[in-house]
Amino acid sequence: MSTYNSGAYGIDLKRIWRQFVKKAWVIITVTIIGALIGLLAYEAYSYYKSGNTVYTIRNDYYIFLNYEDYENGPDYYNAYTWDGILRDDPIVDYALTLMPGVTKEQVLESVSGEILGDYRLLTVIVKGTDPDLIQKISDAYKEALPHFASVIDMIDHIDVWTDSAMEVVDEYTRDVNAAILGGLIGLVISVFGLILYYVMDDGIYTERDWVSRYPDIPYLGEAGSEEDRVNTEHILGDSEGMYVLSVSDFEFNKSTFEKMRASKGVIVNVKRGTDKGEVIDKVIFTLKKQGVEIKGCRSQV
Repeated sequence: MSTYNSGAYGIDLKRIWRQFVKKAWVIITVTIIGALIGLLAYEAYSYYKSGNTVYTIRNDYYIFLNYEDYENGPDYYNAYTWDGILRDDPIVDYALTLMPGVTKEQVLESVSGEILGDYRLLTVIVKGTDPDLIQKISDAYKEALPHFASVIDMIDHIDVWTDSAMEVVDEYTRDVNAAILGGLIGLVISVFGLILYYVMDDGIYTERDWVSRYPDIPYLGEAGSEEDRVNTEHILGDSEGMYVLSVSDFEFNKSTFEKMRASKGVIVNVKRGTDKGEVIDKVIFTLKKQGVEIKGCRSQV
């Protein structure tokens, strides 16, 4: 068997680079596929969650508090309490009287409120997928809020501050983020796969790979290179009369073995990164068992 020990030589950066160049297309392809999957998954999710086009109306209301009798009015009527008050019975029930056919559940699902700065300025947001329903609820609240103020001592009155038009809202606008995330996941998976490939790949990429496996067989260089010419001349004298065997063309044939034995020796050509260690081992061991003298090895791209 060969003397190869993958853990005895540490990391070979040259070998890693050649493997990377060979498999770079895999990283690029998997990254692109990951980005497409992330984008398509997000599009499917956004379609499932949104269903139809989302419409919204944002109207601002100015709240006039009764400071003469209630100095602490702002402590009670703040952003948190208003969001709940807008969906409480006093306002909702009155709004429903103005919208025959509309249910309480539809109102509660559609209405929310916020106060971003000035506690006197309340923004009422009505949002949903039915534009006619959204318009009805928004119009009803223009009357329901002033009516609510008329029955609450702490509030003097409420006026409509801005009457906004309906807008189309796209809540799912992170297509680019989804594609980037999918691409990053694909990149991580492909890089991890390349690392696993490096560990498991027993192909010949460098002279170091060959020498670590077959130290008794000289590595002459890349076929046709100056290194090959000089090493062949120095080690073998010349290649005249040598039998050149490509690992990928090897076959068990008695007459071929006889030709090899009759020659001055065999030079084995190994395709870099393509011919696997198990196949190369089989060729080398078979030649030795057949009494064939192996003079050296050349690599081919």
